[in-house]
Amino acid sequence: MSSVSSLKRFGIVLVLLAVGALLVWILFEQIIVAHVKPQESLAEAGRITIVVVFGLITIIFIRRSKFLISRHVGPHPASVFQFFMILTVGIMALFAILNIFQVSPTTLLVSGGVVSIVIGLVISTFVGNILAGTLVFMTNPFRVGDSVLVNNVPGKIMEITSMVTRVRSDIGGHIVIPNTAIVQGSVIVTRVPAHEAVGRDSRLPYCLGDRVYTTYMNGEGVVKELTPFYTKIMLDSGRELTFLNNSVLTGSAAIAKVSEDLDNTLRVSLKIDGDVENTIEAIKKVASSNPSTFKSAPTVLYSSLNSGTVELEISCTVDANKKNEAKSKLLETAYMSSIKKPYHRTKNGLQEKNERQQHTDAG
Repeated sequence: MSSVSSLKRFGIVLVLLAVGALLVWILFEQIIVAHVKPQESLAEAGRITIVVVFGLITIIFIRRSKFLISRHVGPHPASVFQFFMILTVGIMALFAILNIFQVSPTTLLVSGGVVSIVIGLVISTFVGNILAGTLVFMTNPFRVGDSVLVNNVPGKIMEITSMVTRVRSDIGGHIVIPNTAIVQGSVIVTRVPAHEAVGRDSRLPYCLGDRVYTTYMNGEGVVKELTPFYTKIMLDSGRELTFLNNSVLTGSAAIAKVSEDLDNTLRVSLKIDGDVENTIEAIKKVASSNPSTFKSAPTVLYSSLNSGTVELEISCTVDANKKNEAKSKLLETAYMSSIKKPYHRTKNGLQEKNERQQHTDAG
C-alpha cells in the first residue's frame, strides 16, 4: 500500500511540473511576447530557457526520488525506472527545442547534411553512452546491489545510470565506469553469484581467528582483524602483518589456512636420564586425568639412546586454546618423574641403619 502511495505522489509531482511548465509558457507568450514584442531571437531564447529549466528540475526530481522508490520496489527496478524516465524527459526536451527553432524531426533525419554530420560527431559519445546504458539495463548482466569483480577488483554495484556504472570497491573508494567501456569489453565486470557472496569477505580462504600461513613473511600466525578492505595477522614471531584483501584475491599474496588437525597436534621432545618407563607412565597418567586439555592419549616413541640418556618424541591431540598449558604439564611431569627420590629418615630406616651397624661391629 505504501509503494502505491509513493508512486501516486511521484506521478502527482510530475503532473504538477508539466502543468507548471505549460502555465509559464502560456504566460510568457501572452505577456512577454504579445505585449512587449521582443526580437524573435530573444523570444526563442526565453522559450528555450523555460524548456531547459523545467527539464532540469524534472530530471533532478526523478534522481532524488530513486531512494524513495527503491525502498518499495528494490534498487535495480528503481534504477531502470529512473533511467527510462530521464531518457523520456530528455527526448521530450529535445523535440521541444527543435519545435522552437521550427525544425521538423523528420526533415532533420531525411535531409541530413553537414549540420547533421557535425552534430552527430559532437554527440556521438553522449549518445553512445546512453545506448550502452540501455543495453546494460536490457541485457541485465548485473543489478544494483550485486557483488562483482571489476577487472579482478572486488566491489559492489551502487548505481547504474544512462552514462556510467558506479561500483564501491572492497579495497576502498568508488569506481566510475563508462557504460561504453563495459559494452566494448575494455572493462570486464564479473558478477559473483549470491551463494558465493553471502559475506563481504566470503571469497577469502580464511576467517577471523583462523591460523594461517603467509608467503609474504614466510611464517604462521593468527588472523586478529578482518575488514572488507584489509586483513591483520599476528605472526608467531611477534610481528604484526597487515595487507589488502585485494592482494589475496588477485594472487599477489598467498595465504593458506592451517588445518585444524595440525593446529591441535602437540609434539614435544624430551631427554630422560633415569627411569624412562616410569616417566612414560606418568605422562600417560597426567593426560588421562586432564580430558579437557588432552583430547587423545599421548604417543611416545624412542628417538635416540646415547650413554644412558633416552630421547623421547611425544605427540598427542590437545585443545588448541590450551596448547601451551598441555606442553607445560608434560614437561613438568617428565621432570618430576625423573628426579631421584631423597632418603627419608623414617623410624624403620633408622632401625635398619642401627641393625646394619650392630652387625658390622659384631663382625
